[in-house]
This record gives sequence, C-alpha cells and structure tokens, in this order.
Amino acid sequence: MSYTVTASPNIFDRIYEMWNMNDIALSNESKEIHKESERSAVHYFVPISRQEADCLIKFQELKSRWEVDTAILSSITEIAMHPAYQQIIGMGRNTIPLILAELKERPGHWFWALKSITGEDPVLPEQRGRIKEMTKAWLNWGRDKGYI
Repeated sequence: MSYTVTASPNIFDRIYEMWNMNDIALSNESKEIHKESERSAVHYFVPISRQEADCLIKFQELKSRWEVDTAILSSITEIAMHPAYQQIIGMGRNTIPLILAELKERPGHWFWALKSITGEDPVLPEQRGRIKEMTKAWLNWGRDKGYI
C-alpha cells in the first residue's frame, strides 16, 4: 500500500513564518535546533566560493579565541583540548592551508590539529619537542602535498 502526501503550495511559507515569529515561546533546546537548521540551510544553498570565505572568517575567529584563552597555559593537552581548537580540527581539511600559513608566520602549537586532520605525522622522533624543527617538517609536508 502506498500513500501520497500532498501539501498546499503555501505550507512551506507558513512553516517558515511560524519558525520566524519572535513571539513564540521556544525552549532553549528548540532555539538551538532552529539555529542549526538555519545554518544547515545556508550551508546547503551558499556557493562554495562563499563557503571558503566563511571558512577563513570562522578560522580566524576561533584562532583568536583559542590564542587569548590559552595564552597563559603551559599544558599542551589543555591547549589542544580548548573548544575553539577542537572546532578548528572539526572544520577538517579546509583548514590545512590556513594552519600551515599560521605556522609559516609564527610557529605555534598547531601540530596536534594537523596530525588529527591529516592522519599523518611528518615529524621524526628526534625532532619532537623542537618547535622550529617540527614546524619545518610540517611546512615541508605541506609543500609536498600541495597545500603551500
């Protein structure tokens, strides 16, 4: 047995209006779900060239927050587990050229993110703990892979 569902042409307009009414009382969870659904729709409809610009902006915002919040930390684990750093990792391969550009400008603790995103680690055991050598290894890797 099959069912056919038909909707009047205006039903989607009415749903949209209902979601965008400011006077509706929504729980915080419902508001978050709504916000994520809007974000998903934008992600679906926005051209890829715009998404790349948005990626750069988001990366810069997260990087700034991460740098400010971790400036006084000495634990690499705490630095790498910061929510903004984890969100950068979650952005995936699009961030590789951005991270490598950061490393080129100012060596820092990007190694955990690069290893997490790429699944690779070009740093030799004898280079571990030596920021300049680790940076050089990742920049060489980036050149070899075409990210730089």
